[in-house]
Amino acid sequence: MAKLDVAVIGAGAAGLTAAALLAKEGKTVAVFEASQWLGGRGMAVPDEGFKLNLGAHLLEDTGSGITKVFEYVGKKLEHGNANTDMLVWDHESDRWGSIRDRYAGQKTELRKVVGALLETPYEELDRWDDQPMRTWMRQHTSDQGVIDLFEYITVLEAMTEEWYDHSASENLYVRKMHYSEAGRAAYSFWPGQGWAGMFEDLRDAVVEHGGEVHMRTPVDTVLIENGEVKGLMLGRDKILPNEVLEGEVVEADCVISTLPVWHVLAVVPPSALPDWYTAQIRYLAEDRWRVAWCGIYFATKEPIYTVDPAEIATFLHAPVSHQSGFFFNMSMLDPTVSPPGTNLYVAGGMMHGAALRDMSVVKQKMEELEEGLKIMNPGLNDAYWRRRHLVLDPSFGVIQKPGLVGLFRPHWRAPNIDGLYFASESFRSRGIGVDRAARAALTVVEDYLGRRLDGGFGWRY
Repeated sequence: MAKLDVAVIGAGAAGLTAAALLAKEGKTVAVFEASQWLGGRGMAVPDEGFKLNLGAHLLEDTGSGITKVFEYVGKKLEHGNANTDMLVWDHESDRWGSIRDRYAGQKTELRKVVGALLETPYEELDRWDDQPMRTWMRQHTSDQGVIDLFEYITVLEAMTEEWYDHSASENLYVRKMHYSEAGRAAYSFWPGQGWAGMFEDLRDAVVEHGGEVHMRTPVDTVLIENGEVKGLMLGRDKILPNEVLEGEVVEADCVISTLPVWHVLAVVPPSALPDWYTAQIRYLAEDRWRVAWCGIYFATKEPIYTVDPAEIATFLHAPVSHQSGFFFNMSMLDPTVSPPGTNLYVAGGMMHGAALRDMSVVKQKMEELEEGLKIMNPGLNDAYWRRRHLVLDPSFGVIQKPGLVGLFRPHWRAPNIDGLYFASESFRSRGIGVDRAARAALTVVEDYLGRRLDGGFGWRY
């Protein structure tokens, strides 16, 4: 392989975004992905007639992020069905209701909070990295219904639990984007071409601009000499399980890793990084900071009407398991995810800490979560198919608690190493899910190029 300008590790949203942008800018770039599937943790895979993600996903870009990336590289990201409401489980009255019911009588208070947020520059929100969102909101309102609106959305977006666990900066960034660009508190949608189709389009953009995407090609080591990136060494199949192999060397002046904090030091030599920087990475990689959940897919013949089938629902305290979490009908957003005439639901209940590594505890929590979901949605008792999953590795991300976001995360440019970048949502970045990963990649690409791209993009970190 000829020497590359940039080698990208990972064919998820960040890796494909970085490669597509760089290829469009005329750089020689190649992506190396260990899996057979595009999309990273957003991958969609077939399973007995269903299409399942590694967890549950919706896109939260009102148009200035990954949507603009698609436009810039000559593709179109279709905005499919979007949510217009949020159903909330009231654990005191044991019934579902609209989040609008909680602040319907206090729209003046909501407008006051929204106005204050829109007047606040994104950069000023950075100083709220170590404080809870409610502290910021109490400056502008005492209305609990308005506070509920912001905090329930955060449960869905970031899977945090109690009010003091919601980072102000992290979540207000997204609220500001949604209000300023879409005129609503939250905007999420299903990609019109489906999850697999979305990542295939982005892969095609890489190739059409002269880049390469290599699947089932794991990276063993990033090669660094005298503080400069020299390329990377690819992995090889081992005959003996304890072999230390030397694989093919790919020369490159720059490496962009999209690996999360949990995996990056297995590929990037820790000895090449400052000890304080590796300490930051290892701290965030602790199990207690993973956004993880017990997940269950259900398939039914008839839709469940205890909740609006087209809307996403959330709960702070599920019956029996007492977890916070979410529930929605994927097939209402995309009928192709399940066989014709069926409904595919996905639900998740927040779980974190050392218990995640004890499968007996996880299985017990799964049982409790399923029991609670059937209380909230009795129609699930008629499900003819289900699939349980644990969102842990890959995790959804680093939890968005005060003191664990923004400036408290490792910088995306590796210190003391020329040509090494980390385009990962678990490093310094802002946003939600796939759009966050794409914006992280945009930030890194612009730093590498030494200029802003003129594509009508919104904020980046």
